[in-house]
Amino acid sequence: MNNKVIGFAALVFVLMAVSCKEKDQFSEIKIDEKNNMVIANDVVTGEVTKIKTTMKPEDYPQIEIENKGEFDFGNINEGDKVEHVFKFKNVGKKGDLVVVDARASCGCTVPEWTKEPLKVGESGEIKIVFNSAGKPGQQSKTVTLTTNTESGHELIKFKANVIPKAK
Repeated sequence: MNNKVIGFAALVFVLMAVSCKEKDQFSEIKIDEKNNMVIANDVVTGEVTKIKTTMKPEDYPQIEIENKGEFDFGNINEGDKVEHVFKFKNVGKKGDLVVVDARASCGCTVPEWTKEPLKVGESGEIKIVFNSAGKPGQQSKTVTLTTNTESGHELIKFKANVIPKAK
């Protein structure tokens, strides 16, 4: 009997959570008519969600990242903090380019980026700082950019050969 009550209570809780999620999923919703998209903050995760409306492919902003978004630090010593600045440009035909978020594939990398909308032809930067402490050997990392481009995301890749500390 006790298991039935607990099971029923759990079912009711899940159903309430799902129904509330649909109604109150976003705490803040902004409509960006210029870039034809909706930007919202998720109540539960706090993450920014971008919901695009239907546009022709040529109407989306386009991003061009120098060196195709790849960089090689070469050999570095374990414990070194190294940084690189990727330059990027809005090469689309219309619409402002917005980099909404930048997330590294691990906690050893911290990205900082231009957050202001970039008009066609304007440039911005993404600085990555990689902390090689405790990361000996060949390292390959990525930073995922959430953008208002047609794909909605772009990847930046970097690698380094981290020389272990002498013992």
